Amino acid sequence: MIPALVLFVACQSQGMAAPLRVAIVLSESSGAYQELVVELKNTLAPEYFVKVAASVEEIPEADLFVAVGMKAAHVLSSHSRPVLNVLIPRAGFEKLKRPPSSTYSAIFMDQPLQRQLALINAVLPNATSVGVLYDSPPTELDTLRKLSSAMHFDLYEQRVDQQHPLAEALSDLLRVSDVLLVLPDNNVYRSDTIRNILLETYRAQVPMVGLSANYVRAGALCAIYSTPQQIAYQAAEAIEDFATSAKLPVPQYTKEFDVSVNTQVARSLGVHVKDAVQLRVEVRRRQ
Repeated sequence: MIPALVLFVACQSQGMAAPLRVAIVLSESSGAYQELVVELKNTLAPEYFVKVAASVEEIPEADLFVAVGMKAAHVLSSHSRPVLNVLIPRAGFEKLKRPPSSTYSAIFMDQPLQRQLALINAVLPNATSVGVLYDSPPTELDTLRKLSSAMHFDLYEQRVDQQHPLAEALSDLLRVSDVLLVLPDNNVYRSDTIRNILLETYRAQVPMVGLSANYVRAGALCAIYSTPQQIAYQAAEAIEDFATSAKLPVPQYTKEFDVSVNTQVARSLGVHVKDAVQLRVEVRRRQ
């Protein structure tokens, strides 16, 4: 049994004979999942009616499912009803067994590569080389190569495998890179490896650009990410559109994002950085 919350949302849509039934399924009932639910409830129109159930086994009939997180996404990928997936990475969505369509879509939690490279440009204007580690080539690797070239970055790639263990691969990569860009690869960046990776980047005086505010708190120089609240707002827009058109938007990245900077790490690396508000404005202009 996968722990989950299911919220049954009834909304009266203009021109509909009956309320739209929406089941919002959470992979977990705490942390970012709960934050998203709170914001979604606050964003949806006041006439929406919300009930809570205990697990995915209790999911009723609904006109639209919202899967929050990968556990819920896996469960609902076998459903024939319309599903909007949120708080999942693009790579995770692409591995689900149901192809995208007007009734099966997603709002990705990770950031588009162009936005991440724009952040590097804004934070480290003198950087000329970007290093990336991965266990297996990401689906967007060709896109990353093209974008890096277009933005005048030399891209250095290092695969982590039996021939190139993590410590060796990281050491080789840091020797040629001005910055380490973290990719969403759970086989490389795990709870038991991230501390050592951060320590090695610090020793080599190579800034790390992380995936979330947690990375920045742990020692990354900066990160660009979307908050659960920002994702919830975009999900609410998709729900409202579905209520009138019976169609979901195409799979997409988040429209809104935040930037975090670790000023202590910046001082230690001798990097002068703008504040997070200035960086967000500059990234939006560059992307």
